[in-house]
Amino acid sequence: MSDLNKNNLPVGWEIDDYANIVTTISTNGKKVNQKQYEVSGKYPVIDQGKEDCSGYCNDEEKVIDANFPILVFGDHTRAVKSINNPFVAGADGVKVLQPSGAITPKLLFYFTQYLAISIKDKGYARHYQWVAKELIGIPPENEQIRIVEKIEELFSELDKGIESLKTAKAQLAVYRQALLKHAFEGKLTEEWRKDNADKLESPEQLLQHIQQEREARYQQQLEDWKKEVVEWETEGKEGKKPTKPKKHKIFPSLEDKDIDALPTLPESWQWIRLGNLINGSAQNGIYKPSSDYGQGNYIVRIDDFYDGSLVKKGGFKRLTLTKEELNTYVLEPNDILVNRVNSIEYLGKCCEIPELDEPIVFESNIMKFKVLNDFLKGSFLTSYLSSFSGKNRICDNAKHAVNQASINQTDVGMTPVPICCINEQNQIADILEQKLTVVEHELTNIEINLKKSDILRQSILKKAFSGQLVSQDPNDDPASELLKKIAIEKAELAEKKKAEKAAASKAKTAAKKAKI
Repeated sequence: MSDLNKNNLPVGWEIDDYANIVTTISTNGKKVNQKQYEVSGKYPVIDQGKEDCSGYCNDEEKVIDANFPILVFGDHTRAVKSINNPFVAGADGVKVLQPSGAITPKLLFYFTQYLAISIKDKGYARHYQWVAKELIGIPPENEQIRIVEKIEELFSELDKGIESLKTAKAQLAVYRQALLKHAFEGKLTEEWRKDNADKLESPEQLLQHIQQEREARYQQQLEDWKKEVVEWETEGKEGKKPTKPKKHKIFPSLEDKDIDALPTLPESWQWIRLGNLINGSAQNGIYKPSSDYGQGNYIVRIDDFYDGSLVKKGGFKRLTLTKEELNTYVLEPNDILVNRVNSIEYLGKCCEIPELDEPIVFESNIMKFKVLNDFLKGSFLTSYLSSFSGKNRICDNAKHAVNQASINQTDVGMTPVPICCINEQNQIADILEQKLTVVEHELTNIEINLKKSDILRQSILKKAFSGQLVSQDPNDDPASELLKKIAIEKAELAEKKKAEKAAASKAKTAAKKAKI
């Protein structure tokens, strides 16, 4: 907007500095910090967050009372709000702006929104200084009203479309969870079981085979370790002695009362603790200071996976590692990752590692483990843990702290998981992949259209403030009259401040004389 000039604006428009058409209302001594917010009260607390109201306050001395409507600008967040009633300002990053009488407050609200989005995001720096330096095109007074009416007409239509998209998105989320619920109650494969009764195992057979497989794998790990020790001794015992593998931890079987509290499963299914399906033991990821990030190997962090899958690798951070660290924390195909520390909303989210084209490690807020893939398909497990039922089970014993929660390896190991034979798991995985691929495609289209809506909203504002949204009326009084009004307001404000300062000085002098 800094390249705005009168030559590219309609006849009758004028230009002025943004800072010249607003007056900053002081909030000194009146702001309240977040810890002081009340759940209910007489006055709303308006801060720089996205919410229209972030809390309440009953302290009359904190109230901002002005010539409403006024604007609240989030200095860090760039959020813009139009406020119509007395309120209390949040403590940090709140700019309270009184519009000049020469510009319709709602028009200035939309213009400020446009500027806020147009300027480059400075992170947690203060943004108002950049808005204040911008130029603003001022239309004639009657045209201002027409522009606001047109913006609100177009935004109303746009908002209806956005609401429809958000509704569709919510419906897809409900459908996804309903699909997962049916999958892990055996309803998706009910007909398959009838047609393939000869391929089913009894729960007792399944459990026996799992125990035998765990023991066989442990014995194989012992044999491999013995060979590594012999090789280490042959080479003169250089370096660290190979670590003896730990015997697989046996988690207690679910009691009848535990199973009674869980959803009913088909006869050929079984509830089994996840820890008894893990090959070896779980492992937490690596912690490194921020100074080690930037170069080296990719690292998977808690924001890099959702709904059972990794996001695209291009978004990963890189981390400097020693050879030993890389060997200790490197991920392998079919590893299962579980988020062990996060806000409760995301705690327990998981994914299965696909084939990788380079070594990748994982951070300390994540744990990894391998499952006995002859009995448990990785995608079957991650789909279950991504369901409402699975997430609730794995987070059942979460430890809560301020703004975050955590689960440990025992919590994960004790999680009950519904298990059926591997053939049926394959059927379920195939059905889910087919149906959820359609869901993901629809969600992608919704996100694309939501982004297009944001672009269209900004385009409407751009046209509005370059004089291209509504037609001009030659009978309108030119905006030059409004500039005169702004000048008069500024002069009156300066006189008022001068008088207030003189009165304060006089009162101070009188107080000193009274003490003598």
